[in-house]
Amino acid sequence: MAKYYIQSNRVSFVVCANDAEGAALWAMHRVIDEKICDFEEQQLLENFLADGDVGMDDEEPIDGAPQAVPLEPMLEGLAEFAEHISISQIGIGRDEAARLDTEEIFNQWRQLMFAVDRLFDQMG
Repeated sequence: MAKYYIQSNRVSFVVCANDAEGAALWAMHRVIDEKICDFEEQQLLENFLADGDVGMDDEEPIDGAPQAVPLEPMLEGLAEFAEHISISQIGIGRDEAARLDTEEIFNQWRQLMFAVDRLFDQMG
């Protein structure tokens, strides 16, 4: 695996991946996953303080969003990125950095999350 430097708006990572797209997907997943974890912790705390129940509220599924991913933190994570994601194997801020469209990487990430949802559903 190669080392990639990812930069987009406030996002800056060094990740190992097989290719530049995989590196961008991994960076996007890390950002969104952090937002989801923060959101879920807050929901659990609010539920516990409200009625002593530590379970998550049942939410209606939202079209276009993986069922296991709450919409609000997913969008917060996406907002961390600029319109393009710069990827280099040399360093951040390099002229030779490839530029990938953030929307395209986000769409690929969503497809991966749908696939993971389906796998978990099949496992029971």
